[in-house]
Amino acid sequence: MLPRVPPNPIAGFFYHLMSTRQPSDTSNLSWNKKLVFSLVTTAAFFLLLELLLALLGVKAITSTSDPNAGFSKQIPLLATGINADGDTVLVTAANKSIWFNPQSFMENKSADTKRVFCLGASTTYGRPFSDSTSYVRWLRDLLPNVDPHADWEVFNAGGVSYASYRVTEVMRELAQYKPDLFIVYSAHNEFLERLTYARMFEPHSWTSELSAAAQRSRTGSLIRNIATQLGSGNTTPASKTTAADSDASQPFPDEVDELLNHSIGPLQYERDAEWQKEVITEYRLRLLEMISIARSTGAEIVFVMPASNLRGTSPFKSLFDDGLNVQLLSEQVQLAEDQLRNNELDLALETIENVIKLSPRSAAAQYVLGKILFARQNWTAAELAFQRALDEDVCPLRAISRLRDVLRSVTDQANVPLVDFEQLLRTKSLAQNGHACLGDDYFLDHVHPTLDVHRELGMWIIDELLEQSIVKGKPPSISTIENVQQQIDESIDYQTQGQAFRNLAKVNHWSGKFSEAAIAAQRSLALTPNDLESRFLLADSLTNEQQYDAALKEYRNLFKYSDFPRAYLPYGELLLNRGLVEEAEPFLLAALITDNQEHLSRAYFDLGVLYSATEQYELAVETLGKVMVLIPDHPDTMNMQAYCLRQLKRETEAINLLQRVLALDSDNPEANHEMAKACLAIKDIPRAKLHIEAALRADPDNPEFQATLLQVQQNEGRSS
Repeated sequence: MLPRVPPNPIAGFFYHLMSTRQPSDTSNLSWNKKLVFSLVTTAAFFLLLELLLALLGVKAITSTSDPNAGFSKQIPLLATGINADGDTVLVTAANKSIWFNPQSFMENKSADTKRVFCLGASTTYGRPFSDSTSYVRWLRDLLPNVDPHADWEVFNAGGVSYASYRVTEVMRELAQYKPDLFIVYSAHNEFLERLTYARMFEPHSWTSELSAAAQRSRTGSLIRNIATQLGSGNTTPASKTTAADSDASQPFPDEVDELLNHSIGPLQYERDAEWQKEVITEYRLRLLEMISIARSTGAEIVFVMPASNLRGTSPFKSLFDDGLNVQLLSEQVQLAEDQLRNNELDLALETIENVIKLSPRSAAAQYVLGKILFARQNWTAAELAFQRALDEDVCPLRAISRLRDVLRSVTDQANVPLVDFEQLLRTKSLAQNGHACLGDDYFLDHVHPTLDVHRELGMWIIDELLEQSIVKGKPPSISTIENVQQQIDESIDYQTQGQAFRNLAKVNHWSGKFSEAAIAAQRSLALTPNDLESRFLLADSLTNEQQYDAALKEYRNLFKYSDFPRAYLPYGELLLNRGLVEEAEPFLLAALITDNQEHLSRAYFDLGVLYSATEQYELAVETLGKVMVLIPDHPDTMNMQAYCLRQLKRETEAINLLQRVLALDSDNPEANHEMAKACLAIKDIPRAKLHIEAALRADPDNPEFQATLLQVQQNEGRSS
């Protein structure tokens, strides 16, 4: 009889391993001795296995990454190191480098040292750049001038995409290192984290702790890698695994753009009042927990009220109220935007207000209302509309009003200082611009401040620290601020900053936020004028914003610098749509060299349109036929093919093709119109009449359809 194999595959592996050992005479041993013997043997086995794996160069997963994304206490933020002077220092662990800036401080804290930990998410980190231009850098450089009697250590513990739960865990770890002050900027990622890391909040999250502990060993890491490869069907040896493969195994993306592209994006979000209430309640609890941690160490704690880009950031996801005609309302929102673009402000306002009457919770409609009111210089009403758009965003990647209200309430009740960044920035904008509709003059994207605003925030924090007597001294002088500014300016890597702006442009372009994408691309080009991808993103964003002349200029600049195959198809389409047929053809032909079937079919279709427009009907029929091989039942292609066949006097073929279209959609107006024209050509007047009437029912105001109806009626009169 075969021995029973445990169901757990890992346990089964070791069961089999132990069962192959030679039997020994243990029958005379007591149960306790057998247990000790078994434990010692197992421990020795694992120790030998760890040593063997170390010799083979196998590393623990946690040596380079954090598979639990900061949720496990088993994987700390800090690691011990030795500096050039031989002193023990605490440094940002290598496995946290995806989320945190590299930072360090001395393990031994002198009596004169003031240790400040700045916590939060990507704003604290310094995104889209780094610590070197963040408000934390300003605190680090200014505090020694404010109070020169202290030896200041200012540590940037801002984690990209971190929300209050993970911020609290970071704070709990840092609390053991004798902090004097915590500064916390956290609120923007609450909904992002609760959906992205939902499984980490489940009651049995102890499994994550066990997993993290196992992956700190080479043995556990090896087993996990084998299991991952077997589960994915990947038989690539571990030594041959590429960086891309390694990244693909990471269960948690590292920043908002990665979240949108690879994990939790806007499509996963739905309107859920109960879930939103739970997230807000959890945020309150985390704030109270942070205050408790700080007070337990005797440290001060200061919170920063988050601020957002209201005017320059459209909602990430908008839904109309239930039971409404989504297509019709979407068309009305687009109409209002077109009217705004044409400076028809009264018409635009009337259009969007009609939408909002039907669907007041539409974030997109509220945002367009804000833009229209802003254009009319109705500043106060515009700010309210922009704020409603933020609060109704179904994918809220900015701190909504209710989160900010909770922060204000908790700090008031707990008598904790609050740097009201939002209000201070509003006051600044009112003084500078006459309105408080915060926009791209203060933010680089939806939440990340400009370099100038980071400086302002650093100084506003210092003002609050002085006012609360947390720091003794005097405000920094103008010359001190200028000196620090010069040092920061000299440290800026403009190539890296240009890449950061390009990445912002990519995110916004991917999510259909073309206006924001264009701004980010322009900022990238200001720093790196020869960056081809930024030029392409700008050109394509301008096309989508219907700024066709500006888009043509950018495409021409792009190809002036170098060849850029990704732009062949969109540039060719833009040229074709602008009537520049001769210029379009070589780019559309070049676009045929691709493995992307969607792009290939688009390029063939565009060439079919081009050849039809230039009356090269035989060539058009041949080209459109290739589209029909790739996409057999594409109505627009078949309609265009039928038109070209009719021009070649091949009406019967055209009619047969149109019958296929109408079998799929009997109300297709273009197919019915083309069928009417084909029937007219073969003098089948009754059939032509049926189809032109069907076309007009679908599109009664179409002048071309009306002209065809007149032709049918004239032929009908002659035949009678």
